[in-house]
Amino acid sequence: MALRINTLLLVIFASFLVIAPDCSFATSLRYDLENAWHAHLQASRSGNESELQKTMSSYSLCTLKNKLVSAQRSLTPDIIKSFAKYGPDISEMEFARLLEKGENAGLVYVRDSGKKDADGNPTVTFSAIKFVKESGWKVEATMNCDKPMYRDDGYKTQFYMSDLRPACAMDGKVKPPPALVQTPYSTALLDIFSYGYQAQIMVNGVPQKPVTASWSGVVIGGLCKDKNEISIKMTKIDDARLSVPKIRIRQLLKNRTTREVLKFAPQTNIEGVHTFTVSVR
Repeated sequence: MALRINTLLLVIFASFLVIAPDCSFATSLRYDLENAWHAHLQASRSGNESELQKTMSSYSLCTLKNKLVSAQRSLTPDIIKSFAKYGPDISEMEFARLLEKGENAGLVYVRDSGKKDADGNPTVTFSAIKFVKESGWKVEATMNCDKPMYRDDGYKTQFYMSDLRPACAMDGKVKPPPALVQTPYSTALLDIFSYGYQAQIMVNGVPQKPVTASWSGVVIGGLCKDKNEISIKMTKIDDARLSVPKIRIRQLLKNRTTREVLKFAPQTNIEGVHTFTVSVR
Protein backbone atom coordinates (compact mmCIF):
# COMPACT_ATOMS: atom_id res chain seq x y z
CA MET A 1 0.00 0.00 0.00
CA ALA A 2 2.81 2.37 0.93
CA LEU A 3 4.44 1.67 -2.42
CA ARG A 4 1.22 2.47 -4.27
CA ILE A 5 0.80 5.75 -2.36
CA ASN A 6 4.40 6.75 -3.03
CA THR A 7 3.96 5.92 -6.72
CA LEU A 8 0.77 8.00 -6.91
CA LEU A 9 2.49 10.95 -5.22
CA LEU A 10 5.38 10.65 -7.66
CA VAL A 11 2.99 10.73 -10.62
CA ILE A 12 1.18 13.79 -9.23
CA PHE A 13 4.49 15.57 -8.55
CA ALA A 14 5.75 14.74 -12.04
CA SER A 15 2.53 16.11 -13.53
CA PHE A 16 3.01 19.33 -11.59
CA LEU A 17 6.51 19.67 -13.00
CA VAL A 18 5.09 19.41 -16.51
CA ILE A 19 2.35 21.96 -15.87
CA ALA A 20 4.36 24.46 -13.85
CA PRO A 21 6.66 25.63 -16.66
CA ASP A 22 3.60 26.42 -18.82
CA CYS A 23 2.10 28.55 -16.05
CA SER A 24 5.44 30.24 -15.49
CA PHE A 25 5.81 30.87 -19.22
CA ALA A 26 2.31 32.39 -19.42
CA THR A 27 3.07 34.69 -16.50
CA SER A 28 6.36 35.72 -18.11
CA LEU A 29 4.70 36.35 -21.48
CA ARG A 30 1.97 38.48 -19.91
CA TYR A 31 4.66 40.50 -18.11
CA ASP A 32 6.58 41.01 -21.39
CA LEU A 33 3.44 42.06 -23.26
CA GLU A 34 2.34 44.51 -20.59
CA ASN A 35 5.82 46.04 -20.62
CA ALA A 36 5.60 46.32 -24.41
CA TRP A 37 2.23 48.07 -24.07
CA HIS A 38 3.56 50.55 -21.50
CA ALA A 39 6.56 51.24 -23.76
CA HIS A 40 4.15 51.91 -26.63
CA LEU A 41 2.16 54.35 -24.50
CA GLN A 42 5.35 56.15 -23.50
CA ALA A 43 6.47 56.35 -27.13
CA SER A 44 3.05 57.67 -28.14
CA ARG A 45 3.09 60.36 -25.48
CA SER A 46 6.43 61.57 -26.81
CA GLY A 47 4.86 62.40 -30.18
CA ASN A 48 8.09 61.18 -31.80
CA GLU A 49 7.75 58.94 -34.86
CA SER A 50 11.16 57.30 -34.39
CA GLU A 51 10.17 56.29 -30.85
CA LEU A 52 6.79 55.02 -32.06
CA GLN A 53 8.53 52.88 -34.66
CA LYS A 54 10.27 50.95 -31.88
CA THR A 55 6.97 49.85 -30.32
CA MET A 56 4.48 49.64 -33.23
CA SER A 57 4.50 46.89 -35.85
CA SER A 58 5.94 47.93 -39.19
CA TYR A 59 2.76 46.72 -40.92
CA SER A 60 0.50 48.92 -38.79
CA LEU A 61 2.80 51.94 -38.99
CA CYS A 62 3.19 51.80 -42.78
CA THR A 63 -0.54 51.14 -43.25
CA LEU A 64 -1.33 54.20 -41.13
CA LYS A 65 1.14 56.39 -43.02
CA ASN A 66 -0.33 55.26 -46.35
CA LYS A 67 -3.85 56.15 -45.22
CA LEU A 68 -2.71 59.59 -44.11
CA VAL A 69 -0.70 60.31 -47.28
CA SER A 70 -3.62 59.13 -49.43
CA ALA A 71 -5.77 61.72 -47.63
CA GLN A 72 -2.97 64.25 -48.23
CA ARG A 73 -2.06 64.37 -44.57
CA SER A 74 1.02 63.30 -42.60
CA LEU A 75 1.83 61.56 -39.33
CA THR A 76 2.00 64.50 -36.90
CA PRO A 77 2.99 64.53 -33.21
CA ASP A 78 -0.65 65.14 -32.28
CA ILE A 79 -1.78 62.02 -34.13
CA ILE A 80 0.95 59.97 -32.43
CA LYS A 81 -0.07 61.31 -29.01
CA SER A 82 -3.69 60.33 -29.65
CA PHE A 83 -2.72 56.62 -29.51
CA ALA A 84 -1.96 56.98 -25.80
CA LYS A 85 -5.00 59.17 -25.22
CA TYR A 86 -7.51 56.76 -26.75
CA GLY A 87 -5.80 53.40 -26.13
CA PRO A 88 -7.11 50.95 -23.50
CA ASP A 89 -6.26 52.01 -19.94
CA ILE A 90 -5.37 48.59 -18.52
CA SER A 91 -4.60 50.15 -15.12
CA GLU A 92 -8.36 50.54 -14.66
CA MET A 93 -9.25 47.08 -15.99
CA GLU A 94 -8.92 43.50 -14.80
CA PHE A 95 -6.78 41.02 -16.73
CA ALA A 96 -9.03 38.38 -18.29
CA ARG A 97 -7.09 36.28 -20.79
CA LEU A 98 -3.77 35.74 -22.55
CA LEU A 99 -3.91 34.85 -26.25
CA GLU A 100 -1.07 33.26 -28.18
CA LYS A 101 -0.63 31.78 -31.65
CA GLY A 102 2.61 31.55 -33.57
CA GLU A 103 4.16 35.00 -33.83
CA ASN A 104 1.06 36.67 -32.38
CA ALA A 105 0.01 37.27 -28.79
CA GLY A 106 -2.74 39.25 -27.15
CA LEU A 107 -3.99 40.58 -23.84
CA VAL A 108 -7.67 40.77 -22.98
CA TYR A 109 -9.03 42.92 -20.15
CA VAL A 110 -12.50 43.33 -18.68
CA ARG A 111 -14.24 46.17 -16.90
CA ASP A 112 -17.69 47.07 -15.57
CA SER A 113 -19.53 48.90 -18.36
CA GLY A 114 -21.53 50.97 -15.91
CA LYS A 115 -24.70 49.78 -17.61
CA LYS A 116 -27.30 47.10 -16.94
CA ASP A 117 -29.23 44.78 -19.22
CA ALA A 118 -33.01 44.60 -19.57
CA ASP A 119 -33.23 42.41 -16.44
CA GLY A 120 -31.17 44.82 -14.35
CA ASN A 121 -27.98 42.75 -14.38
CA PRO A 122 -24.74 44.79 -14.56
CA THR A 123 -22.77 44.27 -17.74
CA VAL A 124 -19.07 44.23 -18.62
CA THR A 125 -17.03 45.15 -21.68
CA PHE A 126 -13.76 43.75 -22.98
CA SER A 127 -10.70 45.36 -24.55
CA ALA A 128 -7.97 43.53 -26.45
CA ILE A 129 -4.43 44.40 -27.51
CA LYS A 130 -2.69 42.42 -30.26
CA PHE A 131 1.10 42.10 -30.44
CA VAL A 132 3.39 40.60 -33.07
CA LYS A 133 6.91 39.29 -32.55
CA GLU A 134 9.07 41.65 -34.60
CA SER A 135 12.46 42.24 -33.01
CA GLY A 136 10.63 41.92 -29.72
CA TRP A 137 6.91 42.29 -29.07
CA LYS A 138 5.30 45.24 -30.85
CA VAL A 139 1.74 46.53 -30.78
CA GLU A 140 -0.27 45.68 -33.91
CA ALA A 141 -3.82 46.76 -33.01
CA THR A 142 -6.25 47.46 -30.17
CA MET A 143 -10.02 47.15 -29.89
CA ASN A 144 -12.98 47.52 -27.59
CA CYS A 145 -15.88 45.09 -27.90
CA ASP A 146 -18.93 46.74 -29.42
CA LYS A 147 -21.51 45.52 -26.93
CA PRO A 148 -21.57 44.87 -23.18
CA MET A 149 -21.87 41.22 -22.12
CA TYR A 150 -22.85 39.50 -18.90
CA ARG A 151 -23.50 36.20 -17.20
CA ASP A 152 -25.90 35.30 -14.40
CA ASP A 153 -23.78 36.81 -11.62
CA GLY A 154 -23.50 40.03 -13.63
CA TYR A 155 -19.74 40.23 -13.26
CA LYS A 156 -17.84 38.37 -15.98
CA THR A 157 -18.55 36.43 -19.09
CA GLN A 158 -16.51 34.26 -21.41
CA PHE A 159 -14.51 36.19 -24.01
CA TYR A 160 -14.99 34.59 -27.42
CA MET A 161 -12.27 34.60 -30.07
CA SER A 162 -15.00 35.43 -32.59
CA ASP A 163 -15.36 38.78 -30.81
CA LEU A 164 -11.96 39.83 -32.12
CA ARG A 165 -12.08 42.22 -35.05
CA PRO A 166 -10.02 41.28 -38.12
CA ALA A 167 -7.18 43.64 -37.12
CA CYS A 168 -6.81 41.82 -33.79
CA ALA A 169 -7.37 38.26 -35.05
CA MET A 170 -4.71 35.75 -34.07
CA ASP A 171 -3.50 34.32 -37.40
CA GLY A 172 -0.04 33.53 -36.03
CA LYS A 173 1.76 35.54 -38.70
CA VAL A 174 3.73 38.78 -38.96
CA LYS A 175 2.37 40.65 -41.97
CA PRO A 176 4.98 42.39 -44.14
CA PRO A 177 4.66 46.18 -44.29
CA PRO A 178 3.03 47.57 -47.43
CA ALA A 179 5.12 49.72 -49.77
CA LEU A 180 4.81 53.40 -48.94
CA VAL A 181 2.77 55.40 -51.43
CA GLN A 182 3.33 58.92 -52.72
CA THR A 183 1.01 61.87 -52.21
CA PRO A 184 -1.69 61.41 -54.88
CA TYR A 185 -2.94 63.86 -57.48
CA SER A 186 -6.41 63.49 -55.98
CA THR A 187 -7.77 61.90 -52.82
CA ALA A 188 -10.57 59.40 -53.41
CA LEU A 189 -13.11 57.51 -51.31
CA LEU A 190 -14.04 53.86 -51.71
CA ASP A 191 -17.49 52.55 -50.71
CA ILE A 192 -18.11 48.80 -50.68
CA PHE A 193 -21.29 46.80 -50.03
CA SER A 194 -20.39 43.17 -50.59
CA TYR A 195 -22.31 40.60 -48.52
CA GLY A 196 -21.64 37.01 -49.54
CA TYR A 197 -18.61 38.01 -51.60
CA GLN A 198 -15.08 39.13 -50.87
CA ALA A 199 -14.21 42.25 -52.83
CA GLN A 200 -10.52 42.89 -53.55
CA ILE A 201 -9.88 46.19 -55.33
CA MET A 202 -6.63 47.35 -56.94
CA VAL A 203 -6.21 51.01 -57.91
CA ASN A 204 -3.21 51.71 -60.14
CA GLY A 205 -1.55 48.55 -58.83
CA VAL A 206 -2.08 49.43 -55.16
CA PRO A 207 -4.15 46.79 -53.29
CA GLN A 208 -6.98 48.07 -51.12
CA LYS A 209 -8.36 46.45 -47.98
CA PRO A 210 -10.25 43.19 -48.81
CA VAL A 211 -13.89 43.55 -47.77
CA THR A 212 -16.49 40.85 -47.09
CA ALA A 213 -19.38 43.01 -45.86
CA SER A 214 -19.62 46.81 -46.00
CA TRP A 215 -16.85 49.37 -45.64
CA SER A 216 -16.01 52.96 -46.58
CA GLY A 217 -12.62 54.63 -46.49
CA VAL A 218 -9.83 56.38 -48.33
CA VAL A 219 -8.40 54.84 -51.50
CA ILE A 220 -4.79 53.97 -50.66
CA GLY A 221 -2.59 55.73 -53.20
CA GLY A 222 -5.44 57.95 -54.36
CA LEU A 223 -6.03 58.74 -58.02
CA CYS A 224 -3.62 59.83 -60.74
CA LYS A 225 -4.24 62.66 -63.17
CA ASP A 226 -5.85 61.40 -66.36
CA LYS A 227 -5.67 57.60 -66.64
CA ASN A 228 -6.38 55.23 -63.70
CA GLU A 229 -6.42 51.45 -63.95
CA ILE A 230 -8.83 49.73 -61.56
CA SER A 231 -9.52 46.03 -61.06
CA ILE A 232 -12.21 44.45 -58.91
CA LYS A 233 -11.95 40.77 -57.96
CA MET A 234 -15.15 39.23 -56.59
CA THR A 235 -15.05 35.86 -54.85
CA LYS A 236 -18.14 34.09 -53.48
CA ILE A 237 -17.67 33.11 -49.83
CA ASP A 238 -21.14 32.71 -48.31
CA ASP A 239 -24.18 31.55 -50.29
CA ALA A 240 -26.52 32.30 -47.39
CA ARG A 241 -25.66 36.02 -47.37
CA LEU A 242 -25.48 36.69 -51.11
CA SER A 243 -26.70 40.08 -52.28
CA VAL A 244 -25.97 42.28 -55.27
CA PRO A 245 -22.65 43.99 -54.55
CA LYS A 246 -22.29 47.74 -54.93
CA ILE A 247 -18.88 49.38 -55.21
CA ARG A 248 -18.08 52.96 -56.05
CA ILE A 249 -15.08 55.26 -56.11
CA ARG A 250 -15.55 58.99 -55.54
CA GLN A 251 -13.00 61.69 -56.25
CA LEU A 252 -12.71 64.24 -53.47
CA LEU A 253 -12.89 67.70 -55.00
CA LYS A 254 -11.29 70.90 -53.73
CA ASN A 255 -14.58 72.22 -52.36
CA ARG A 256 -14.83 69.01 -50.26
CA THR A 257 -17.65 67.60 -52.37
CA THR A 258 -17.21 64.34 -54.29
CA ARG A 259 -17.59 63.19 -57.87
CA GLU A 260 -18.35 59.56 -58.67
CA VAL A 261 -15.75 58.17 -61.08
CA LEU A 262 -16.67 54.47 -60.90
CA LYS A 263 -19.81 52.52 -60.03
CA PHE A 264 -19.88 48.71 -60.03
CA ALA A 265 -23.22 46.97 -59.35
CA PRO A 266 -23.47 43.85 -61.54
CA GLN A 267 -26.67 41.81 -61.60
CA THR A 268 -25.03 38.82 -63.32
CA ASN A 269 -21.50 37.43 -63.85
CA ILE A 270 -20.46 38.82 -60.49
CA GLU A 271 -17.54 36.50 -59.72
CA GLY A 272 -14.14 36.96 -61.30
CA VAL A 273 -11.93 39.92 -62.14
CA HIS A 274 -13.43 43.08 -63.64
CA THR A 275 -11.15 45.80 -65.03
CA PHE A 276 -11.84 49.46 -65.70
CA THR A 277 -10.02 52.58 -66.87
CA VAL A 278 -11.23 55.90 -65.50
CA SER A 279 -10.05 59.40 -66.26
CA VAL A 280 -9.61 62.10 -63.61
CA ARG A 281 -9.06 65.80 -64.15
